Amino acid sequence: MDRFSEIKGQEIILSHLQNALRTGGVSHAYILNGAKGSGRHMLARSFSAALLCENPQRIRQPQGDPEGADPQAADPQEGDRPAGHPSSDTPDAGSWYLEPCGECLSCIQAFSGSNPDIITVGHEKENSISVGEIRRMRADVQIRPYRAAHKVYIIPDAEKMTPAAQNALLKTLEEPPSYAVLLLLADGTAGFLPTILSRCVTLPLRPVAEKAVEEVLTDRFGADPMRARLCARFSGGSIGRAALLLQNEDFASLRDRTVAFLREITKKDAAEIAAFAREAAAEDQTQDLIDFILMWNRDLLVCRSTFHTENLIFTDEVQYIIEAARSVSWRGLQAASEAVSRARRRLASNVNAELTLQMMLLELRRAFRQ
Repeated sequence: MDRFSEIKGQEIILSHLQNALRTGGVSHAYILNGAKGSGRHMLARSFSAALLCENPQRIRQPQGDPEGADPQAADPQEGDRPAGHPSSDTPDAGSWYLEPCGECLSCIQAFSGSNPDIITVGHEKENSISVGEIRRMRADVQIRPYRAAHKVYIIPDAEKMTPAAQNALLKTLEEPPSYAVLLLLADGTAGFLPTILSRCVTLPLRPVAEKAVEEVLTDRFGADPMRARLCARFSGGSIGRAALLLQNEDFASLRDRTVAFLREITKKDAAEIAAFAREAAAEDQTQDLIDFILMWNRDLLVCRSTFHTENLIFTDEVQYIIEAARSVSWRGLQAASEAVSRARRRLASNVNAELTLQMMLLELRRAFRQ
C-alpha cells in the first residue's frame, strides 16, 4: 500500500500535495516531472488514494515539518473544502500527513487497481500517445464519479503525447469538470506545448540523496550495506532504479567480474583485455562497466589523498585499495581518470563500444603501471 510517509526525498512536493488535501485546494491538473524510477507513479497512487479516501487518517510525519513547506500557500474558501478533509486551521497541520485509511471501499479498490474513479490512461504505441486515446479519455471525463467527490486520471509517459493529442487534452484543461483531476507523469517537459504547461501545476521530482537511497535499500529491501551503497551511487538519486539494480543479477555479476579484472589489470595481456571488452560490449554493459571503473578510480584517489577508508564504495576491497593506492603514482591516477573521460566522450560520439572499451582498458593498464 502506497503512503506519503514512505516517499523519500520529495519533501517540497509532499508539502504541496498535502496542503492541497488539507485545504481542499486541489488543482485540476498536475505534471509530476521526474525520470523513470523517481517515484512519480508512487506519488500519483498515494495522492489519488488519499484524495478519494472516505476516512483519511492523520499520520505524524517521520521527521517533522517537510522541507520547503510554503506557509503562504493559498487557502481556498471553506465551501470549497471536501467533506472529511480537515482545514489548514487544524493544529499542527504542517507536522502530519493526511494518508488513505487503507480500509474503506475506495482504498481497497485503489490499492487493488480496481477503483472506478481512478483511471490510468494507456497507449498502444510505445513511443507516442495518440489523439484518439486522449479523445476517449475526454469522453470518459464527462461521466461523473461513481462514488467519490473526485475522479482522477493518471497519464503515464505524458511527454509522449503527440501535438494533436495535447491539443485535444487542452480542451479538457480549459474547461475541466469540477470533479476531474489529471495527473500527467512525465520524464521532462520540453515536449509539452506552452498552453499545456500554463494550465498545469508542474511538480519536479528531485534526485534523492545517496544516503537516503542506501537507507531505503537496507531498511525496506534488506540489502547488504556495501551492495546498497553501490546501487545508490549508480541510481542517480532514483530509488526505483536503485531497487532494480539491487535485484539485477547481471549487474552484480558485472561488478564482481570488473573488480576481479581491475585487481589484475597490470598483468593482463592485449588478448585478455580484448576478450573482456568484447564480452562487456556484447552484453550491452558498456556504460555500467565504465561507471564501475570510474568509481574504482575514485576510491583509489580518495585513499591516496586521505588514507581514510570510511567513505570508500568498494568496502569489501579495502585492503587491496590501500595497497594499490600506495603503489600507483599521482600521475598514473590522473592518466586513469583521463582515460575514462575519453571513453565517455567516444561513446557519446558513437564510436564503436568494443573498440572504446579496449582502448580505455589498455590506457588503464599503462596508467596503473606508472
